[in-house]
Amino acid sequence: MSASRPRFDEAATRMLGQTLWAAAGATKPEPRPPSAPAPDHSPQQFLQAVKEVANNSEMSPAPLASPAIREGDTRPFSSANSPGKETDGRPREAEALAKLLQQAKLQAVDASRLQINEQTNRLIHPKTTWAELKVPGPIERGLIMSGFDTPTLIQSVALDFLFKGKNLIAQSQSGTGKTISFVIGILKQINADLNHPQALVLEPTYELAQQTAMVIRNIVNDSVDVTVIEAVRGSRPAPGSKPREHIIVGTPGTVLDWATKFKYFDPKLIKIFILDEADVMIAEESHQDQSVRIYKMMDQGNTQTALFSATYNPKVMEFAKKIIKEPELITVKTEELSLENIHQYFVTVNNDDDKLKSLRALYGAITVDNAIVFCRSKEMAHRIYDTLKVDGHPMGILAGDMDIQDRSEAIARFRKGQDRLLITTNVSARGIDVLSINMVVNFDLPMRTNWLPDYETYIHRIGRTGRFGRGGLAINFVKDKKDYETIKAFQNHFSTIFLLIYILLSDHLIELANLTLQNEKSSLWILRTLTG
Repeated sequence: MSASRPRFDEAATRMLGQTLWAAAGATKPEPRPPSAPAPDHSPQQFLQAVKEVANNSEMSPAPLASPAIREGDTRPFSSANSPGKETDGRPREAEALAKLLQQAKLQAVDASRLQINEQTNRLIHPKTTWAELKVPGPIERGLIMSGFDTPTLIQSVALDFLFKGKNLIAQSQSGTGKTISFVIGILKQINADLNHPQALVLEPTYELAQQTAMVIRNIVNDSVDVTVIEAVRGSRPAPGSKPREHIIVGTPGTVLDWATKFKYFDPKLIKIFILDEADVMIAEESHQDQSVRIYKMMDQGNTQTALFSATYNPKVMEFAKKIIKEPELITVKTEELSLENIHQYFVTVNNDDDKLKSLRALYGAITVDNAIVFCRSKEMAHRIYDTLKVDGHPMGILAGDMDIQDRSEAIARFRKGQDRLLITTNVSARGIDVLSINMVVNFDLPMRTNWLPDYETYIHRIGRTGRFGRGGLAINFVKDKKDYETIKAFQNHFSTIFLLIYILLSDHLIELANLTLQNEKSSLWILRTLTG
């Protein structure tokens, strides 16, 4: 039986949304010294602190301790989910809440710290315009018409190498423009007078292949006389036919069939080969085997090869260097990936039912353009969908048990804004580019099969928001000690800060708590706003 929806009045709903967004501007509170006694953080105390700030804008509440988690304690978090009492003076308390959050500053890592050519340590000076990069005029017009007015850092550096015919291994975080980088590199090399495939792009999923093909078509538009075809499941060439398109974008299995089973195109005529989401393509055995077989069928001495991804681990990087001759390297250390414009929160809950209630409360309170909710299984994806659909939200679902047509329609509706919320498993963690996404929810935290933190999947998931410098929210649900340790691991790995949100699952009360975690020490400012 679904829980009754929490009641929010207009002012309280607006205040909750503003509170989460306001954290972008504040000064990080000084952590409480580890030797200091943990103060009581009863509702009475933090209400008094907020009231004091309402009466004296110069005053800040004393830092409050976060709940201790004992070693070996596997119990769920005990959130204080008892109903609160009505109080007077809500407007002043809400104003004080906003003032406090405006003092909080989120620390972040500089996004542009690229390691370029580690072996030679050569200095590259990024170009700031397409003209400086010598992007041909028709391609530049297509880029500007598509909304890409100037190159990003990764585009500037990668194109400098691609235009020189260099092989490339490029790693940069989601939302920095990797796809545009290799699309421009491809378009500059295509001879439109030769009506056969000259470029091949491999993608790990049907959705990404469709999306990359769409990006190419948008840039080409009427400006460039280049065509593209998708080699994905369900696209079978007619017997004896040959493609006249210049670019093939597809998944490894289908591309391999086109080259070997159907003899549809000649891999030796491919001039530029792109392996996108290369960490997945190489790390997953089936993709790796198929990709390598395709690569070996090419004229490697005359084929430019480039690998692009948001993350690489050392094993993948070592393998990539073995199959690519003399590659140029552009990398960002995983722990230095920038999260500066993504404001990360976590919510403590007791169980999955609490997650569902909290998700309903959050989505009902925060104004977002588009949002994605990630979960671990298709069963949970359908459960979340069924729970939230009751509230009348325009939403879609993307899970592994859906057929290709349904998955394509779900992404199309989400991209067009017909659905504002997408519930999905990891199938869309990578590369689904919808610029208006400004909230990502990790209903289940990403973990590997051995239950260790999955850093790569985390950055790919939250990288769906905060794209190209836009602001975004990432909200993570935490229900036990393992989840909490995972959050701490993400924080330490990415040198970032998470804020804690307390949601009291009653009809009348929401608590917000600003938790700063740093090097195993924490300080907690508890803030509170009441709803009627």
